[in-house]
This record gives sequence, structure tokens and C-alpha cells, in this order.
Amino acid sequence: MKDKNRNDQLERFFQHNPIEDPLYLKKYVKEHPDHKMAWYLLGREYAAQGKEGKAAYCFAQSGEIYEAFEHQKITIEGALPSSPSSPSSALHKGTTVTSVKSKSSGKGKWMPLMVILLLLAVPAAMDLAKNDAGDIPNETVVTAPAAANSPAPPKQEVSSGLKLYFSNGDWGKKLQQVLSSSGSGAGESVIMEAPRSSDGKWSEWNKSVKPLISVESKGGGGGSAALKYFQSQTCSCEVADSSALVPVIANWMHEREQAIVLQSAIQAYQKKTGTLPEKPEQLTKPYPNNLLPGLSPEMQEAFPQAVSKVNESAKAGKGQDPLQTADKTEQPKQELREQAAPSSSQPKASAEPLLEPLRIVIDTDKHRLALVSGDFIIRSYPVGLGGEKTPQGEFFISEKVRNPNGKSNGEFGSRGMTLSDTLYAIHGTNKPSSIGKDESHGCVRMLQDDVEELYNMVAHETKVTIGKGLLPPSSNPDGGNGGGSPGLGAGGGKPDQSFGLPLQTNDSNPSKTYKWLD
Repeated sequence: MKDKNRNDQLERFFQHNPIEDPLYLKKYVKEHPDHKMAWYLLGREYAAQGKEGKAAYCFAQSGEIYEAFEHQKITIEGALPSSPSSPSSALHKGTTVTSVKSKSSGKGKWMPLMVILLLLAVPAAMDLAKNDAGDIPNETVVTAPAAANSPAPPKQEVSSGLKLYFSNGDWGKKLQQVLSSSGSGAGESVIMEAPRSSDGKWSEWNKSVKPLISVESKGGGGGSAALKYFQSQTCSCEVADSSALVPVIANWMHEREQAIVLQSAIQAYQKKTGTLPEKPEQLTKPYPNNLLPGLSPEMQEAFPQAVSKVNESAKAGKGQDPLQTADKTEQPKQELREQAAPSSSQPKASAEPLLEPLRIVIDTDKHRLALVSGDFIIRSYPVGLGGEKTPQGEFFISEKVRNPNGKSNGEFGSRGMTLSDTLYAIHGTNKPSSIGKDESHGCVRMLQDDVEELYNMVAHETKVTIGKGLLPPSSNPDGGNGGGSPGLGAGGGKPDQSFGLPLQTNDSNPSKTYKWLD
């Protein structure tokens, strides 16, 4: 494109004062998708509004313009508004340019920006598309900025060249961090997220963690990065196929579940005995000290590091990730332990998932039992209750027993967990039709598959909270029960992969006749 034509189009572009007319900017980038300064300005507008995800997408499209502004300080009075949420709110060293204010027209304050634009942008970056862009493609190639002061978010190495990053509602910020660090090495990075509940208070891990965006970097300074979008909320585009990532993420989820089960059992042992366990076998003692029925090989391997991390966590007052530290081939990582800012109705959530000890929440209105870690719902099961006979308040698991009636199909089913040394318990039932109803004498009834999975995951001392209105409405009340659990991402109470542990102890108690209130 000739310089005269380019300058004419730039002048027409700035006549609209894009910051004061964001709708024009949105229309403009659709008509001219190669105009990288327009993408950058639109990203700044979204950032000023606190829309991190949309801002990140626009910054990715702006390529070298974003990089240039991020690495050269340019202060323009009355022009680009800074925002605490904007990645460019604190620009780096460089030249300060002061605008010339004009009372008669809003164009005067944009003239310095035009000069900067012509100085910084390469001609190819400013050539405008001749045809309409239509929808944004599901894969975009951007210039990856060199690694700067922004550290990469915490990641989980799952295979050579593939890294998984978990987002807890801040995927836009994660994308900016991944892009800023992608120039340091080749490989693919995938940003994932669990859906939020309808009331906004919970992350529904049980409805699966899904990939949002992947960044594939060629490595090297100034290398290119290809972005793929897997969910419609991340772009106005045709989403890419994520089927190859489903088993990878499912395996990662299972590893994290093993980590939090191990961590919670170690903390339970410490609470019961006042000391940390020295051997894995101390978590799988015979009844009545049977914290867990057994440990998987991965949990046994992770045990020494897990104990050390729980000890450090107790001193520092924060959660840890035992299984992640057990990978001996993993290189040391710089971690970003940032906290998501909570709203008045949303509990504080860690940037890493499943760090807080497991606990049980039972909603008597919805007849649901949820296994949670922090604000993450890991499992959600339908239960049978006793109406006003079911007590409300805070309890803890004081006893765990296999086949409390001496058989798996007795009145109390195949598993039972006593609440605070009372006659109330969470147990199975030989009356599955009572699930979802108030037909018990006060106990919490569960279907056999559900109570056996819960029994594998929780240890003694697990906190149990019973009350009304504690859990979000379920989009699939029957999801994950005996009628068949939904597939990964199907929106049920639990994923396809049930949590199982090998039986490595004797956790039955045939000498006792249980008289729970059923």
C-alpha cells in the first residue's frame, strides 16, 4: 500500500476518536483485521473496562504493536486511559510525549499517537485488509513477545512439550502470562478452566475441566505463537477440536484428586495423633484407625514429599500440591501463587485447584451431598435424608467401616461413616428408591457406587456441614448416580473415571452391631 493511501486511511481512522467510540473500533477490526494498532486500542478499551479475556484476545491480535508499547514507555496526556487491570498501565522506560490539547476539536490530542504509530509500526503491520474479515479463525498466529517481568502461571507438565495451566476465572491474565513467556522455549501450552456454578460461588470441577485456549510456540526470541480457541466464550470464532486433549486433562484431574486425598489423609492423621505419619502404611491401618482403605502406587511414591509439604504448609499456613512435587523428572518452576479477588458472594479461591483439605457439604433442600476443596465441587451426589430428623450444623467423620451389617446389601449398604460419634451416619442403603426423598430417620443415605467412592476419598476428621441452601442448583439432578454417570464434560455429578483405591487393610468391624438411625 502506498504511503499516501495509508496516511489517508489512518487519518480517517483517528477522526472517529476510537477510545470515545469503542463500537466503531469493534466494527473497524472486523473490516480490517490486519490493522494491529486498532486491535491494540480495542484491547486497551476492554482492559479499562476490566474485561481481561477480551483484552487478552485483542492484544494477541495486535502482535508487535502490543510488544512495542509494552517495552517502551509512552505517556500521552488525555489520550490512552490507564487501568489497574490493563497490562500496559505501567509502561517501561522510554520517551515521554505530551499531547497538544485542542478546545475546538478532539483530534488534536490524537496527533502524537499518529506520530508514534508511524514510528513504531512496520508497514506490513499497518496494511489494511481489502476484504471483510468475517469470523475470526480458530487458529491465530501472533508474534510472541520476549519473556519480560511477567512470570508464567503455575503449570503441570503432562508430556514432552505440552504444559497445562489452570485458570480460575482469570484466563485472560493467564493468556497474557503464557504469551509473555512463550518466547523462552518451544512447545504447546493449554489453558483450562472449570465452569462456575449458576450462583457464582463454586467452581464445578465435577462437571469437568475443559480446555479454553492453546498457545503453540516455536521458541527463540521473537518467535511466533499459534493460538487455538476451544470455547466460544474466548472468541467470536469457530472453535477448534479439543477431543485429543480430553483424555490428557482427565488424567491430570485424576492426579490432582489423588494429591488432595493424600494431603487430606496426612492432615487427618496429624490431627488425630498430633504427629505426622512416617510411613504410608500409617494411613491404612486396620479398623478403627483406617483413614484410607489403601494407597495407589502414585500416592505411595508421593508420600515422602507430601508429608514434607504438609509440614511446610502448616508452618506457612497455606495449601500445597503433594503429587506435583513427586515428579522427579520435573524441572524446578517459578510459581505464581496469586489469589483471585472474591466478590461479596464468592469465596476466595486459589489460583491452583484442589489445595484445601477435603470437606463434605450436605444441602437438605436439594438432597445433595458435595465433596469440596475450597470453592471447588469435586463430586456431587444425590442423597436420601430424614427431613427435620436430619440434624443441621457442623460434624466430622469419627468412624469408617466396610459392610456395617456384615454384608454389602444390608440396611446400611456396603459402607458407613459415623458423624461425630453420634447415631447419625453417611451410609449406603438397600432402599435406592428413597434417594432424593425424606424417608430416613435422620441419617444420610447414598447409592452404593456413590458411597463407595466417597469412602475412598475422605478420611477420619473430615469436616461435614449440613444445612439448607448450601449448594448451587444442579443442572442434572441424576448425573453421576446409579443410572450411569455422564461423560467428561456432560454436566453430571461426577466424571466417568471413578476414584478407586486398592484394599490394603481390614476396615470391617464384625464385632459391632450398628444402630444408626438409618
